[in-house]
Amino acid sequence: MKKGTKVRRTYSEIFLNKLSELASGTEKLISNKALREFLGWDEDRYKRIRSELRDQNKINIGKGFGGSVGLVNNPGAKGLSLFVSYSHQDESIKNDLLKHLDPLRRLGLIETWHDRQIKPGEEWDKKISSNLEKADIILLLVSVDFINSSYCYDIELEQALDLNDAKKARVIPVILRSCMWRSTPFAKLQALPKDARAVSLWSNSDEALLDIAEGVRKVAEDILESR
Repeated sequence: MKKGTKVRRTYSEIFLNKLSELASGTEKLISNKALREFLGWDEDRYKRIRSELRDQNKINIGKGFGGSVGLVNNPGAKGLSLFVSYSHQDESIKNDLLKHLDPLRRLGLIETWHDRQIKPGEEWDKKISSNLEKADIILLLVSVDFINSSYCYDIELEQALDLNDAKKARVIPVILRSCMWRSTPFAKLQALPKDARAVSLWSNSDEALLDIAEGVRKVAEDILESR
């Protein structure tokens, strides 16, 4: 390299450097609008580079009007709250689904919550209700046991649909096993996995769970983009 020759930085490097510069001091997350204006980029380039960096797990996506971003090691970044409503008869497949959702947590898109996180001595019904109330995304893990569970169907589902109707949360039915779910109050909602085909009917359950995780990712990104 000749003396005096400038090293050309990539767009990704420029993005990260500017984000780091703006995030110094007390600010933890930076609004997309502020960072894009600081960079002087058009919206298409900004979204493309932001998406690449998110996929590389170098930045987190945060909340706020218009959305926000932060460095991946930034403790101020926190994903959307995702509540999992399920029957304990489906515990095993719920755990498998959580494994497929975990990459979304590492990307800073979501923070999952389910009733196994209730600590000894806590009032479980109040804990469930409060976490439902603050959820951004609610997954209904649907099976015949879910539909037959008075708590899942009569209490959690009712609160979830109220939040969905008020546009305070996005409710997503996830069909685990074949059942008469099309006769339920949530039948009007678009379900996962693809074509609402029950996970139990897929020849490879990992493919079904991956399809669900990708669907959740799209919803999370849509929510964050709209804020």
